Amino acid sequence: MSVFWQKHWFKVLVAAVIVAAAAGWWFRSGSGEKLPVIKQAQDFKLENIDGQMTGLSDDSGKVRLVYFFWSTCPDVCQPTTYELSKVQQELKKSGLLGKDAVIYSISFDPERDTAEQLKKYSARFEADPQGWKFLRGESKAVIDLALKYGVSVMKDNNNNFIHTNSVALVDRAGNLRKYILASEGKLSYKLVVNEVERLANE
Repeated sequence: MSVFWQKHWFKVLVAAVIVAAAAGWWFRSGSGEKLPVIKQAQDFKLENIDGQMTGLSDDSGKVRLVYFFWSTCPDVCQPTTYELSKVQQELKKSGLLGKDAVIYSISFDPERDTAEQLKKYSARFEADPQGWKFLRGESKAVIDLALKYGVSVMKDNNNNFIHTNSVALVDRAGNLRKYILASEGKLSYKLVVNEVERLANE
């Protein structure tokens, strides 16, 4: 391994993830345009904060938002989760949360993100478990699942994670319709709400 690579591999890896996200996972939706079907969303069964198994198919017929994160993330995860809390508030106001729309926040760090830790973390954002579910599972399985939702995840030598920061939008029929990129943790909660409402009214 070259000296350059030994010193800079982490920066190169981060840059590669950012470039891949910008190039491959940003989908534009014009005004009034129907969102295209990208593919069938991968089903899953993961543990919630009460230790019960739940997954995508348990909320069939609803619009679903899928976000992969880890709670001790030092940068993008917490601000993105805060924006999702605004999404939750808006969906509650419109009566969609739980009834017609569900948010999944899925951790790929089960060692630190125990059920108890996720319970505390979700409480900080006043997550309503009827419409916003915090889930966990075996790390490799969740990382493999994340890739199927357009999220690349890599673990560094300090057991921290580098990952694409985006939210996947799944329609009532279980089709993956859009990836919404949250650059540097900045997620447009209004855009997310608008897209959820569009799919709920299709």
